[in-house]
Amino acid sequence: MALKVVPQEWMVDGLLRIGRKRISLLAGKPESGKSCISRQLAVAVAKGMPFLGRQTVRGEVILWQTEECPEDVQASLRCLGYDADKDENILVFSGDASENNVHALRDALEEHPNVKLVVIETLDDLLKFEDIKENSPAREAFDAFDVAVVSKYSHRAAFLALHHIKKREGDRAGDGLLGASVIRGRTDAKWYVTVKSDDDPRRIFHTEVRRGRNIERTILDFNDKTETNTLGMTLAEDRKLGAGKTADRIKEDIIKYFTANPSKTFEQDCLRVVEGNSDVKRKLFKELLASGCLVESGKGSKGSPFIYRAVSFPIEGAA
Repeated sequence: MALKVVPQEWMVDGLLRIGRKRISLLAGKPESGKSCISRQLAVAVAKGMPFLGRQTVRGEVILWQTEECPEDVQASLRCLGYDADKDENILVFSGDASENNVHALRDALEEHPNVKLVVIETLDDLLKFEDIKENSPAREAFDAFDVAVVSKYSHRAAFLALHHIKKREGDRAGDGLLGASVIRGRTDAKWYVTVKSDDDPRRIFHTEVRRGRNIERTILDFNDKTETNTLGMTLAEDRKLGAGKTADRIKEDIIKYFTANPSKTFEQDCLRVVEGNSDVKRKLFKELLASGCLVESGKGSKGSPFIYRAVSFPIEGAA
């Protein structure tokens, strides 16, 4: 308790810290949008502009990557609005894989003392794990990285490494990180980006930070022209909206059925025709009946079952 500590400094408010012994991760499956998000972050820091609604600290950036050719990186930075004459430097490593190592990164940080953010694409490409699935080799790789880079420069720069997620994810997002469990333990903030589904290409972004303010699972709105992401509705809100749209569609279909087929039953006739979950259809049918949109007749007996006819459409804009 007597130890004098330096107050934590946020590179990205509540999401990414400077001065941590652990680096942070941006994790996702291949082609999930990791590179796009990382370049957006790099430009936001170079400009001192907000990133996903969070304030950043302006400074030089090292974009350490070997996956993209310089022309494609340059085109993306231009789309993102980067101006090399006005903004802080974004220094892009464009060497081949043999030159991509922690000692080369150390030399770059030594040469550029104003760098505030280092984006590494990818963690495995830089650390070159002997066996990414085993804890001992992973621990040795992290130890070497710490000695050469993190312990020397983390006081002035934040490190965010891109990393892959397994094909099959676990119950928690961290369970899906590719490789040994030490990778999860030796890293600070985790940012995750996933594709919503095979039929829905929208990206979902969320964070798990040790300290700070998390972003819950949120759908990203992507602008093709500027290659920028903004936070849209949360996944919970999207699901609620989807459920509401489904309910409206089912109600409309029930009304349409009884408009076209008066004096039919619900259980034996309508329920079998209208698509959707049977329990949900029964619930919504009762709501329509209670609201007066359907009129019931019959005694409910074998010889005189309850039959229904529609009075009006309850859904605004329905024909």
